[in-house]
Amino acid sequence: MDVSFSRLQIIFLLILSLGISNHVLVIPHLLKDAGRDSWISILAAYLVLVGWSILLFLILKSLRTTSFNHWLISRMGIYVFWIISSAIALYLLVAGMMIIFDTTTNVSIYFLPNTPSIIVILSFILISYSTARSGLKTIVYMSTVLLPIVWLLGIFVSISTIGSKDYGMLHPLFTEGLKPTLRGGAVVFGGSIDLLVILFLQHKLTKPMNYLSIFVLLTLLVGLILGPTMGAISVFGPSQAAYMRFPAFEQWRLIMIGTHISHVDFLAVFQLMAGSIVRTSLLIYILSDIIGNQFPKYRQTIMICGTVIMSIPAIFKVSDIKMQDIIHNYFYKYSIWFGVALTVALFAATYFPQRKGSTT
Repeated sequence: MDVSFSRLQIIFLLILSLGISNHVLVIPHLLKDAGRDSWISILAAYLVLVGWSILLFLILKSLRTTSFNHWLISRMGIYVFWIISSAIALYLLVAGMMIIFDTTTNVSIYFLPNTPSIIVILSFILISYSTARSGLKTIVYMSTVLLPIVWLLGIFVSISTIGSKDYGMLHPLFTEGLKPTLRGGAVVFGGSIDLLVILFLQHKLTKPMNYLSIFVLLTLLVGLILGPTMGAISVFGPSQAAYMRFPAFEQWRLIMIGTHISHVDFLAVFQLMAGSIVRTSLLIYILSDIIGNQFPKYRQTIMICGTVIMSIPAIFKVSDIKMQDIIHNYFYKYSIWFGVALTVALFAATYFPQRKGSTT
């Protein structure tokens, strides 16, 4: 029996899933590229994303309650479907590699330095796989319960570090020209392409997404980059923040409760694991949904293979420096090209007539 979800439930899911990417993955590379002007980069990227979101909405409007697979096949044929779905599958695998690698690295560095990394990795991927195997209902309900707690913890760390912040560090602007700001904007835009996952979820909604919902969702996701970025610059300064591996989580170490409680950064583990498990399980689920719908008998095999492939860099202990260089120099650049090309192709498909004999 199919389960339908409200717009609010899917928004909760996407904020938790995409928000952790903004916190863990985007901010370090943004600060490295744009430094003090990072917050300007975010605002510039936001304006571009608003324009892009209009095209996304028009594609969603064409989908209505039809699944992405059926919609694309009915308009562009099975061969084009496999070309596009293969590109999407590759993107999902790479995104999964990044979140598994960064999450397990974070936990090993900050919280379990004496625990063998393989134990951390296997525990994480087994939980994520089990969640994905349980279905979208489990992932959505987890997000609905966890997001309010994660959000309250975010507000807590923001308020608790106010005394350590000097917002004067946010200016002067453009001391190194516009080029760093544009590079930073590209990182934010590339990292926000993940919003395309909504294409694979709309047919599960009781009502299709309207533009207001997409606009609010996009604004909240950009806000999840802007707040911690400004916080990191105002607390640590642009130079030091740019060299930090996880600047958003470093802010937890500044919190003092009274005069005796100082180590509350364990609460950051809850934020990290809540978002990362939901994100990883959602990526695994969507991967199996795109390919598995064409081969229902092999759906679980596809899910297992996807999980294993996503775990390869973490399990084989790829150098963290090498991994971050690859992400910084290649991922965000190519994710922009991928996102723009996919958006244009799907927008063009909205003008294609539905083929005779196709079912939705």
